[in-house]
Amino acid sequence: MSSISDIAESDIAKRAIAAAGNDVAVDPTRLQSIVGRWLMFSDYGGVAQRHMAIVWSCVLACAFADAVWLPNSRLSFASSNWTGFLQAIVCCMLAGGFIAVASRSLRSDAKRPAIVLRTTLLVTELLWRAALAIGALLAAGATLSYLITSADLPLQDVLLARVDRDLGLNWPYFLETANSSPFFAEMLVRVYQTIGPVTELAIVWLALNRRGERLAEFIAILSLSTVGLCLGMWLVPAAGAFAYYGPAPQLFGNFSAPGEMWSFFHAFTMLRDGSLSVIDLSALQGVVSFPSFHTVLGVMTIYALRDTRWLMIPVLLLNGVMIVSTLPVGGHHLADVLAGAGLTFGAILLVRR
Repeated sequence: MSSISDIAESDIAKRAIAAAGNDVAVDPTRLQSIVGRWLMFSDYGGVAQRHMAIVWSCVLACAFADAVWLPNSRLSFASSNWTGFLQAIVCCMLAGGFIAVASRSLRSDAKRPAIVLRTTLLVTELLWRAALAIGALLAAGATLSYLITSADLPLQDVLLARVDRDLGLNWPYFLETANSSPFFAEMLVRVYQTIGPVTELAIVWLALNRRGERLAEFIAILSLSTVGLCLGMWLVPAAGAFAYYGPAPQLFGNFSAPGEMWSFFHAFTMLRDGSLSVIDLSALQGVVSFPSFHTVLGVMTIYALRDTRWLMIPVLLLNGVMIVSTLPVGGHHLADVLAGAGLTFGAILLVRR
């Protein structure tokens, strides 16, 4: 039985590759349609097309900045990154070919299992298309963030700390107060770590409901926010409140108990002093302090789920606590958080226009 299954899977893969090859060789118009579908969400209307035009414009802008800056920096691009890019392209081609072949085979079948399979294929394709855009954006944006950090620009934490004081926040006192309760400190650490799963949940939920236009909007907001983050960290480079204040260990002992704290600072420091000189996309660490990327993701995830109240309200509460946790757990200034929120709201307004 296993040999029959292997033969069947191999046959499906060959048909997928052959289908893709035939489209390229026989009908260039068909190839253009396929590329447009995978890059532009062309099957979800003009609004989705406009959103995806924003996405790919931001990707190209970041990639262009990377291409110009990288040869003139002290960083190099790991050769394994190109292998990863090639593997991603091949996977997308195989996935696209497989989905096309399978959908074509099930097109005329009106039985319930076939309908379920067709729907599953549509959802899977939408997730692949979203992953392609998000992956390209994060690769280009993360590379640019490393280049900006490695430039070793003068830090502006003094300015950000002054803004915090003007707003009435004494960061060391806030850290000490939050640390006074072991339960509260551990809860903030756990909630801080939920941002990745919650963002992935929002993407999967939109795909499951086949909300291609809303998903394109989500990625467009993320794209504009990523460009804004890079500009922000270039104009106002900062190491964060933890690095600025250097609190004594007893002020954050309950926060460090569940795991290592402020780990991003290691990569940040190594990039600035030159001890980290290779950009390896498979081992990236976040190095953005101003504006807060956690806050960006928290706000845009709530906005993406605005039509699903039963899901949006729990995410709103969870992300609200997560944004608070960025101060002690993420080591952010309050100004970082406010800048991240303002940046996201600005991106939302631009996308809605």
